[in-house]
Amino acid sequence: MIEENVLITFLSKFDQHPFLVKYQGREYKIGQGDPVFTVNFKKSIPLTDLVTSTSLALGEAYMDGNLEIEGDLYQALDHFLGQMGKFSTDENALKKLLYTSVSQKNQVKEVSSHYDIGNEFYELWLDETLSYSCGYFKHPNDSLYQAQVNKVDYILRKLCLKPDMTLLDIGCGWGFLLIEAAKKYGIRGMGITLSHEQLDKFRDRIDEEGLGD
Repeated sequence: MIEENVLITFLSKFDQHPFLVKYQGREYKIGQGDPVFTVNFKKSIPLTDLVTSTSLALGEAYMDGNLEIEGDLYQALDHFLGQMGKFSTDENALKKLLYTSVSQKNQVKEVSSHYDIGNEFYELWLDETLSYSCGYFKHPNDSLYQAQVNKVDYILRKLCLKPDMTLLDIGCGWGFLLIEAAKKYGIRGMGITLSHEQLDKFRDRIDEEGLGD
């Protein structure tokens, strides 16, 4: 009960608008008036986490399914974010989240966890080029594919490429830019990626285009 009382006391700071808290079968009303949403704690959040960094603790609890919002999620977010001045913030914890280690081991781990989940997943929502950055829509009716081709063409023109030059693409993804550069400008390309899935797809594309040399 001590932990529960401290949690409710902590949440009572955010009383700008009324809301309901459900905790282990009990309900607590915060603020005056009819509750506009409910915060349902499926599992307790360590108080040290809340005090250390409120936003991280609540966000991670929601992602883990330990906290559910009943009602309008947007309204709940607006409610809490509108009172961020009452949050506890550990700047060191936030820095670790935003600025992760640049060690080779950590970079490989991050890239692999993001991109090595299967090329089929990315093929579901990227265009045929598998470009993973903003396209260049020259015309309102340009498709996503055309926008990505526009972007790559624009970049390659600005590089003033000539035959037999070597172009290095660090973080080459699935290789569309280098393939276009080789086909249209006769350059020799070198692509670097930490993703095994991207590498395999890039090699397949090279073979399909007959650019193995």
